[in-house]
Amino acid sequence: MSPDPEKILPLSHPIRVEGIKLRPGNVTVSAPAQALPRIAAELGLASLEALEAHYTLSRNGEKVKLEGAIQAKMHQICVVTLESFPVEIKVPMKLDFAPEDEARIAARRGDAGDKDEIDIEVRLNEADPPEPIVDGVIDLGAVTLEFLALALDPYPRKPGVSFDAAPAEPGIESPFAVLAKLKREQ
Repeated sequence: MSPDPEKILPLSHPIRVEGIKLRPGNVTVSAPAQALPRIAAELGLASLEALEAHYTLSRNGEKVKLEGAIQAKMHQICVVTLESFPVEIKVPMKLDFAPEDEARIAARRGDAGDKDEIDIEVRLNEADPPEPIVDGVIDLGAVTLEFLALALDPYPRKPGVSFDAAPAEPGIESPFAVLAKLKREQ
């Protein structure tokens, strides 16, 4: 049975942990031109012209440290004018990865006895728990897409555009003014 094409990520770059050397190594993840329209559609972008990430990976036993940055050139839709405008972003990244069981234990706080449910308690000035390494593989394409999605402005505005509420028409009272008037009359 072949996998459903809709469930396959538009950008995949799997790295086997055992293939990562003990000294830092550099990896570049680039989205191929044919994947850019699908990535743009999934992220709600008008278009995506370029997506590239540069990572440095280092390994300590079964744990992996990732540092680097994602760079993207795209067009977003302005929430005020509904016009497309160009955007360039650079997202710095630092992540730790650990085998799935270790990552789950590090993320678990306040165990209520349900093994399927994980409660995560957020503490200030404390490092995030490590991301899980699934079956000895880290998919740098999935990591790149996730952090690009998180970096996008959810309410993008074209530079120089501001939202000004339309002034009320002179002969129409606001509903709150009508209610205040009724309250005073009682």
